[in-house]
Amino acid sequence: MKRLYTNALIYNTDARGFLSGSMLVEDDKIAEFLPPDTIGVIGVDEKIDLDGARVIPGMIDMHTHGHGGYESTAVDGEGMIKLAKSYASVGTTSFMPTLMSQPLEILEGAVDAAKYAAAHAEPDCAHILGVHLEGRYISVEKKGAHNPDYIAPPNADELERLIMCAKPLERFHTICAPEVPGAEEMIRRAVSLGATVSIGHSNADCETCQKAVEWGAKSYTHLYNAMSALKHRDPGCVGAAFAGDTFAELICDGVHIHHIAVKAAYRAIGNKRLVIVTDSAPSAGLPEGEYVMGGARVVVRDGAVFLPDGTLTGGSISLFEAMMNLARFCSIPLEDAIPCATANPAKLVGAYDEVGSLEVGKRADFIVLDKDNNIKQIFVGGVGL
Repeated sequence: MKRLYTNALIYNTDARGFLSGSMLVEDDKIAEFLPPDTIGVIGVDEKIDLDGARVIPGMIDMHTHGHGGYESTAVDGEGMIKLAKSYASVGTTSFMPTLMSQPLEILEGAVDAAKYAAAHAEPDCAHILGVHLEGRYISVEKKGAHNPDYIAPPNADELERLIMCAKPLERFHTICAPEVPGAEEMIRRAVSLGATVSIGHSNADCETCQKAVEWGAKSYTHLYNAMSALKHRDPGCVGAAFAGDTFAELICDGVHIHHIAVKAAYRAIGNKRLVIVTDSAPSAGLPEGEYVMGGARVVVRDGAVFLPDGTLTGGSISLFEAMMNLARFCSIPLEDAIPCATANPAKLVGAYDEVGSLEVGKRADFIVLDKDNNIKQIFVGGVGL
């Protein structure tokens, strides 16, 4: 199936800007870029005039626990397919289902669900890039919303079992608190098996974080949240992220982090290393109100999810909304914010050869914007939703 999308302003990641042109999609891949007024291409099955609209890559959320009432750790394979459809409906065309600290058997079940969904994906499903294991190898002091009963010391053999369980999914991302005994062996083992590792839920000092990077860690999990803070005599995890060369996740819902702290992180880290995530709860995407999720009552309001006592427990906005927040909080053009939600997460987990930018040979996952930069239409594998 060949589809030609004409008369568009197509985002170019390298140029950090929009270029006038047309895009030829063959099956689910981008085949060629052509002049904007291209009329005839031999063998085209469908021609779509985008009427000068802006086109950007689909969003990539590498840290999300659920959406639309579906939870990454709790669903079966069919539930994971429904979750993938829910993500796609808001412009997140690729994601990594993110698993909380749980017993090993439950984690293996969630990995199996992701494998099933990836193998049985339907045209309107977001693409599952792999699995993100957030826990169990974290600091009890910085556990956040993780159940302390399921937090465990770093265990290289156990992690290897999970990484192997995730095959044939191509990518496995996990986090570790590097100050906990056993962290070095586990990080080195994970990297040797092709996984990517992030520093997070950690009370480590700056020097220990720098050592973890030497061991192979490539990023920081939800910067500022659940980690040692930046102090002028004790820079902590945040200072190590600011001063280093790794990627760093950032939740941009305006609730988890003050907008000035977001701006400071952007200025320190830049749009080549900053990775926007939602850290969304399963109730994300649902209307504001009270819900029961995982047996617990939660309240969705103000772009986040709270327990009835007011405790913040997760994000509730889409990654597209988070990207727009980044542009607004940092007073930057949309063109500078886009890589943080597309190219950077893809590069972090080794998926940039498939997704993350609009280039020949990559998946035709893209979003068409209206004149006010709202989502007008979403395309997954070149097919409009």
